Amino acid sequence: MNVLVTGGAGYIGSHMVGMLVSRGIKPIVLDTLEFGHTSSLDPAIPLIIGNVSDRELVRTIITDHAIDAVIHFAGFLLVEESVKDPIKYMKNNVVGPIAMLEAMRETGVKKIIFSSTAAVYGTPVVTPIPEHHQKEPVSPYGLSKWCFEEMLNQYDKLAGIRSVSLRYFNAAGASPAGNRGEDHAIETHLIPLACQTALGKRTDMKVYGTDYKTPDGTAVRDYIHIEDLCQSHLLALDALANGHKTDTYNVGTGKGQSVLEVLRVVQKVTGVDFQLTMSPRRSGDPAELVADSTRIKTEFGWNPKYSDITNIVQTAWKWHKGHPEGYENRH
Repeated sequence: MNVLVTGGAGYIGSHMVGMLVSRGIKPIVLDTLEFGHTSSLDPAIPLIIGNVSDRELVRTIITDHAIDAVIHFAGFLLVEESVKDPIKYMKNNVVGPIAMLEAMRETGVKKIIFSSTAAVYGTPVVTPIPEHHQKEPVSPYGLSKWCFEEMLNQYDKLAGIRSVSLRYFNAAGASPAGNRGEDHAIETHLIPLACQTALGKRTDMKVYGTDYKTPDGTAVRDYIHIEDLCQSHLLALDALANGHKTDTYNVGTGKGQSVLEVLRVVQKVTGVDFQLTMSPRRSGDPAELVADSTRIKTEFGWNPKYSDITNIVQTAWKWHKGHPEGYENRH
C-alpha cells in the first residue's frame, strides 16, 4: 500500500511515517516545511515540498506514486493565532484541502484519515466527552477542524470518498528511541514547555488558571502518547481498506491529569525543581477535557499501551535532553 501523508514532516506526521514503514507500507510525504523538519524523516522517504491546496501537485503525486490512501495531518494549529486571524485558519484548514479532495476525486482515491481535534466540542457539558456531544468550538481553529469533518461527509456523498476523522485530545511524548519529538518554533504544549524549563531554556513555568472546579484548581486534560495515537491511524487505515464507512472517533485515554499533576511528574522525572508561576486563566480554556474513547476501543480494538503519564514524560524528556535545540535541520 502507498499512502500520501500530508504534513508528514511534522511532530505527529513524522511519527506516523515511521510507523507506516515498520508495517511495510510506503509513505510519500507532502509538506510545506513551515512547521515540519526534514531531519525528522529517513532520507529514503519521498518528500515533496508543497501545499495541499495545489490541486495539480496533489494529482501528480497520486498518479506518480500510485497512492491508495491519504492521511491528512497538514494544517495550522495555534488556538490563539486562530482567534487573531480566523480567516487564515479557515483558508488553510478548510478551503485549501478541498483542492486535495478534488484531486482524490479525479484520480479515484477513496480513502482518507483526517487529523481532527477535541477542540470541535468547545466547553463540554458531559465528561468524559462522547463523539455525539454537541459541537460548539470556542476557537476558529476548532471550527475549522469541524468544518473539514463536515466537508468529508459531503465528499463521501458526492464522490464515495470514505473517511475516518480522529479527534485527538492531548498528543504528547516522543518516540521511545528518542529520535523524534516535538520541535515547534512557537511552543504551546505543556510538557515540552516544562521540559524546556527544566533544561534552563525558560526562567519559569507558567500555570494558567488555578481556580477551576477541579481537585487542585488547575485544568485537567487527557494526554495520549504519540505512539498510541499513530496506532489508531493504522487501525483506521485497516478499517477503511476493509470497507469501513465514513465515521468519527475520539482518541484519548479516558483519564485526565491536571496541569499541576503533570508538572510534578516532569519535576520528578527531570530531577529539576523549576519555578512555577501562577497566572490568570486563558480565555476559552475549559476546566476539563477528557475523552470517551469507548467506540474506537470497541470497534477497532485500539488499546493504548504507552500513555501512562510518567512514560509520556520520560520519553519527552529523553527527546528534549538529547535535542535541546530541537532538530539539527530547522527545515
